[in-house]
Amino acid sequence: MRGVIKSGACGAARRGERGVVAIIVALTLVVLISFAGLAADLGKLYIAKSELSNAADACALAASRDLTKALSLATPEAAGITVGAANRVLLQSENVSLATNSNVTFSKLFVGPYLTQSQFSAADVPSIGFVRCTVTRAKISNWFMQVVSATLGTSAVAATAVASTTQSQTTCALPVAVCKAPASTPYNVGDWLPSKVGSNNQLTGNFMWVAYPGQNVPDMKTLLTGSGQCTLPAVGTQVGKTGNIQSMDGAWNTRFGIYQNPYNPPPNPSGVSDFTGFAYSPVTQLNGVIPTRNVFPDFRDNQRPNHIAYQGQSAANLLDVKGTTQSAIYYSSGTDRRLALVPVVDCSALQNSQTAAIQSWACVLMLHPMEKNNNGALNGTIYLEYRGDASDPTTPCASQGIPGSTTAGIGPMVPVLVQ
Repeated sequence: MRGVIKSGACGAARRGERGVVAIIVALTLVVLISFAGLAADLGKLYIAKSELSNAADACALAASRDLTKALSLATPEAAGITVGAANRVLLQSENVSLATNSNVTFSKLFVGPYLTQSQFSAADVPSIGFVRCTVTRAKISNWFMQVVSATLGTSAVAATAVASTTQSQTTCALPVAVCKAPASTPYNVGDWLPSKVGSNNQLTGNFMWVAYPGQNVPDMKTLLTGSGQCTLPAVGTQVGKTGNIQSMDGAWNTRFGIYQNPYNPPPNPSGVSDFTGFAYSPVTQLNGVIPTRNVFPDFRDNQRPNHIAYQGQSAANLLDVKGTTQSAIYYSSGTDRRLALVPVVDCSALQNSQTAAIQSWACVLMLHPMEKNNNGALNGTIYLEYRGDASDPTTPCASQGIPGSTTAGIGPMVPVLVQ
């Protein structure tokens, strides 16, 4: 058997290699620990950045809520500082610092310049449209990187947010327009606005049929049986006088849970359920006297929330509207389809021409279905209850807090982040 003789030089070389590996492992550990430290420190700064961003957003939204064009800018500034400072930073260990007025600045334009509230005059307040909040946290101690270098011992993080106001979302609109009230006798919330239905199916009085741009009579019927006009045209848009309209009563009455041929009850697509069909007849109940909400104080507060069904033609002192009614289940699971927006127009202009400009929007409640006489023609008076201007935040037609159109100019103003 042949043996292998290992020289002393070979063994020494191998022992030397083992020493090199130890050095490489040590250096690798240093690099890995450095990367771990860098990751930990950057993660800490990233979290601080997120926390400051939340504070800046809250500050800007709170401040923009008070950009009413009437209040002094000191009010939104105080609101922004108060709400922003309620946020916490550095893993929620301390409150955000918003002690100086320079943290909240204002501008007429999104692009600036942004100045402190003291740099604006009272005459500037109505034109202020944007507020910017800047939040900074300096001297954030790094956990590991300060070991590498003294210059990396601390870091600073900042966040900025810009907010403004826009109109909130609202309900959809009906294809009717309300006449603008005289300046001497404006509408009050709760007023009943009458309109007569003539033999040609036209509405005359305080409201009338109108078509939105590009629409015709079939489109108007679809609006009544469906959700309504949900893409609202801007103030100033021309709406059209529609001429004679036949058989609009059936589409109108579907919003009361009354379905006449060719409209069918839900779940058929031609009929959307309303949660109550309860209605009054001004002809039989009021004896020709123009009604007000005070005459029937329980109408909106009791009868409708209790899902009272349409009473039917056999009940005393109620409208004689022939047709089927939706089943009881739809009164409790339906939607409030009789609260809607309508454009406000100068009806004298609409009477004299084929179009009139939308001057504003109003929230209304549909009170009465349309009835027919023995010869099949529509007659009688129907009413809408005025529920306020659409820009009023208390109106039931407004979805307060949810930003909507930036061009239509309809709903109440709500804060919205723009940067």
